[in-house]
Amino acid sequence: MNLNSHTPWRLVREDAVSAGYGLAADEFFTSTYAAESTEHGATLRLYTYRDHCALVGRFQNIHAELDLDACQREEVEVGRRLTGGGAIIMGKDQLGICLASHSKRFEWQTIRDLCAQLSVPVVQALAKLGIQATFRAKNDLEVGGKKIAGLGVYVDPNGAFHFHTSLLVDLDIPQMLKVLQIPIQKFSDKQKVESVAQRITTVSREAGRKVPVEEVRQLIQEQYASYFQINLEEQAVTAEERNHINRLAEERYHQEEWLFQRSPQADMSGMSLKKTPAGLLRTYIGLKGETIKSVLITGDFLEDTELFSKIESQLKWSPLDKAAIEKVVFAVFSKNEHPDLQINPEDVTNAIWMAAQRAHAAERYTYQGACYYPEESGKVEELKS
Repeated sequence: MNLNSHTPWRLVREDAVSAGYGLAADEFFTSTYAAESTEHGATLRLYTYRDHCALVGRFQNIHAELDLDACQREEVEVGRRLTGGGAIIMGKDQLGICLASHSKRFEWQTIRDLCAQLSVPVVQALAKLGIQATFRAKNDLEVGGKKIAGLGVYVDPNGAFHFHTSLLVDLDIPQMLKVLQIPIQKFSDKQKVESVAQRITTVSREAGRKVPVEEVRQLIQEQYASYFQINLEEQAVTAEERNHINRLAEERYHQEEWLFQRSPQADMSGMSLKKTPAGLLRTYIGLKGETIKSVLITGDFLEDTELFSKIESQLKWSPLDKAAIEKVVFAVFSKNEHPDLQINPEDVTNAIWMAAQRAHAAERYTYQGACYYPEESGKVEELKS
């Protein structure tokens, strides 16, 4: 770690923030580290959202992940993060952890390296509660195979970054099931809760008692200070900073262009789902005869979508031919500057071709499959070339 223990870190505590403000604040504090020389070595922000906010990952199709009608009925705010990963519900019982700094202050090669390194204090804090959590290679912390926290990293063009953790101190699973599109509609309400409970867990559940968020926040704060051997200086958000954050929330996070990006066009007619080590690929295709009108690749993966945007643009108005698709995909991957990407060109080629097969079969795309239940994509994956 390229850290100077004599340079203090800033500590920011906030509670009951809105979806737009919470996401904008993470981005704002990240932007303050565009220059390597700053007053604080990093900013550690420990905060909660108001009940409730549903947040999708940077690269997801919001229509596929959230029941937007239910969100409106339940007065659940919606938002799109800068970080990748899956859809989550946040509120007073989930702790948001955001560490913003400059990437040169840490030693890392891949996004997963950084996630693993920066999640160590969270693991240590949980250990203080008698909870043995482990880092899962994709983007989660797990306890006994159950997800207890989601992780993500965003790095801006200047090298500033933020590491984000959504820690489930407690969770209202029935509320979560109302707004997240989880493909278990055939189950009874009780079965749905039991099914989700087999896949995710909470601090309170593992500790065997109702653990206050403030107790967890204090442990997290202490473990970051101990692990990185730094002093934390608590400093409230200033009025000027709050004005910047609110403006950013209005200009980006409240805009439909931001919220509804990565959503399929109305005339798309084919969709495929494919599991990969990096996450669930949800690929849409629109055809005009034997010509590809459009391709859209979405998912709960963490990596930058520039790679996929290039594939999408190069395939637009190209012939529907698997060899031609493969040529484009492999050419784009050969120029990829992110060697740690855990999605391979074969997976992307097959996902696009499967979507085309469904389009030719005159089947409309569906929203089956989710980051919590990726195996629901099995039926689609049976469509082989």
